[in-house]
Amino acid sequence: MTYALTSNGCDTLRDTIISSLLHTFDEHGITRSRDTNGIQFVIHPIDASSPAPYRRRSQSVIVISIVRIRSRPDDLKGFCYTTLIRSLSNLLVCIVAPDGVTTPSDAEVYFTTPEAGFYGVTYDDHTLFSKIYPIATAHYSTANTLVDDLPERYWSGSPKVDELRTYARELDTLGVLPTPFPLRELLPEADMRHLYRMFGMTGLSYGNLSVRERIPGFSERSFWMTARGVDKAHLGPVGRDILLVRSFSYDEGTAHISMPPDGWPKARVSVDAVEHAMIYDRYPDVGAIVHVHAWMDDIVSTRQNFPCGTRELAQEVSDLLAQTADPRRAVAGLKNHGITVTGVDLEDIFRRLRQHLLTEVPMYS
Repeated sequence: MTYALTSNGCDTLRDTIISSLLHTFDEHGITRSRDTNGIQFVIHPIDASSPAPYRRRSQSVIVISIVRIRSRPDDLKGFCYTTLIRSLSNLLVCIVAPDGVTTPSDAEVYFTTPEAGFYGVTYDDHTLFSKIYPIATAHYSTANTLVDDLPERYWSGSPKVDELRTYARELDTLGVLPTPFPLRELLPEADMRHLYRMFGMTGLSYGNLSVRERIPGFSERSFWMTARGVDKAHLGPVGRDILLVRSFSYDEGTAHISMPPDGWPKARVSVDAVEHAMIYDRYPDVGAIVHVHAWMDDIVSTRQNFPCGTRELAQEVSDLLAQTADPRRAVAGLKNHGITVTGVDLEDIFRRLRQHLLTEVPMYS
């Protein structure tokens, strides 16, 4: 496994921490490469005032940005998340240390992920490596193939689609649908084009819903799911805001999306489609799935905060469901992220959400 290191000015403390991290990579057989072809991830030092993005050549390249700030802003979480987005990173490591701090162990270190995970740790080389490694080595499965093969009787939806719209609006009333993040307010047009080219993203929103719909003679694996970056409280037409996943290729990391003839060519299904597809394939009695950035008490939870849309997260969530009393009607916690809830249908899921949902996700180092 190989990685690359970019350069950005000189900050003695930041660069000391990065040097120690690279030494730990070397101890684990992870090799730095001067050639960016075929690398798994990039360590990307950035400047807090101007966090320039690393322009990855492939979606599979994970970008770990590291920034040092000298004073703690009033809203550190907001600062870190904004910096993460502006640098187009998969993980932001923020080092908070005033002038005069030269020893890494005296600095505060915070991690921020696109899933709105945010937590601090006490610095040491092993801790830094253990938090970065699972993210740096994860594999995205978010590609889409759009094909105009949706049967005509589904061009305007179905009763299942109507249910999905109804319950998506209810998520808004439960207080777990924040306003879609205003990417265009932070990113120049060139970065927006790069984001779409790499990840098929035209916007950033949280949570998703899906409902199984087996279509005889067409697909036994198909399910409807909310699209990427849409406002779930105001879902639009099939082929734009709601998409039919006919099948999923895990080897290729690609969802086959069946589109109506007037479908939006830039539409992409939620990045969590790989997780939903894996659950539907493994548990044939699951009829619906909801993912929200919220929590419930007394649930099983993943041990790593793998990124959304990676096969590692999908596999861990699928395995967690097998540990529950009834995978058809279960809740799996995603560390520092949210929950995935299964049910025989959407009403079954929302009956439990109304009773037990906690809008605050606990954060763990």
